[in-house]
Amino acid sequence: MPQATMNAWIALYVAVGIMVALCATLAVLKTAYDLHSRTLVIDLASWQGRALAAPKLWWRWQLNYLSGAPVILAITLMFAHHLGFATLVDV
Repeated sequence: MPQATMNAWIALYVAVGIMVALCATLAVLKTAYDLHSRTLVIDLASWQGRALAAPKLWWRWQLNYLSGAPVILAITLMFAHHLGFATLVDV
């Protein structure tokens, strides 16, 4: 594998990792906002509510996280285009 191809793949993986970390952090903040604004209501008064609190939080976080997936995909494709698809497939 040529050095330019290796550098392009490393740059692409680092960029995607940064975007995924940013998306995960923003999903946590959005989930916390949903709790604060009462968009997501967790019932802690009953044992059933406490038992379902973690799955409800996880489900909301997943929805918030996956809502950023199209943006991550678009930015990744634009960055790969910027690097050059020919460079990436020169394995």
